[in-house]
Amino acid sequence: MTVIITTLCLAVAVAEKPKTVDEAVQVLKAKWLKPKDLDWILRNPQWQVVQTLYRPFGTGVRNKFGLWGDNQVLRESCGDKNPEVCSLVIFNRLWESVRGDADPALAHQLDCQFQLAQAIHVSLKGFHQLTTREMIRRLQSQIDSRLPSLAASRVPSCQSSLTLDVAGEPDMGCFVVAPHHKEERKYWDDLTLDEALAVLGTRNLFRTVHYPPKITLDFLRKCQFSKPFPY
Repeated sequence: MTVIITTLCLAVAVAEKPKTVDEAVQVLKAKWLKPKDLDWILRNPQWQVVQTLYRPFGTGVRNKFGLWGDNQVLRESCGDKNPEVCSLVIFNRLWESVRGDADPALAHQLDCQFQLAQAIHVSLKGFHQLTTREMIRRLQSQIDSRLPSLAASRVPSCQSSLTLDVAGEPDMGCFVVAPHHKEERKYWDDLTLDEALAVLGTRNLFRTVHYPPKITLDFLRKCQFSKPFPY
C-alpha cells in the first residue's frame, strides 16, 4: 500500500497483457484502480500523479504488463523500449484519460487551483518542531499572507481563496516529520505550495486532494509521533 493509491493489489491477474498504451490505461481504470483512486488522479496535477504512481505502484505495472519481459509490442507502443520510460508514458496517458472523462467545468476549476498552488511559495523552516495542528496553521498563514499579492498580479485571476482542510481523523496534537538537515536546506525557504505538500505528505502519510477552493489533507495514519521526533 502506498501513501496515495490505497487499493492496489500487486496480485491482480492480467489475463492478457495489453498491447498498446491505450489498452494498458483501460486495464488500469477498469481492473486495478477503484473510484477513490481515479478521483485522486483527477484532483491532482499531472506531474504529482505520475511521480507518485512511478513507485511502488509502477513496479507492479511494469511486472504484470511484461514491460521487463516479452511484451515488446507494448514497449513499441510507448515509443521507448525502456520499461521505466514506458510506464511513465502509460501513467501520463492515464492522467489524460481520467481528465478526459471529467466535467469540463470541474477540470477548469482544478486547473485554476493547480496554478494557484504553484504560484504560492512557502517555507518549511522549523516545521520539524510542529504538531499537525501547528503545521496546518503555519501553512494556512503563509497562504493567506501571499494571496493578496497574487490577486494584485492576477495570477491566477479565477480563484481568490485557498483553504486547507483535513480528512482521516488525525490526532492534531501529534508531531510531524519535516526537512531539517543542512542537505535539505532547499526545502526551508522557498518551495511552491504543491511541492511543500508533496514533501510533507510523503513523510507524514497524508495525500492531497483538490476540492476548489479547498485542498484536503487526507491522513492515512492517526499519529506519526506522540512526542517530538528525536532528530
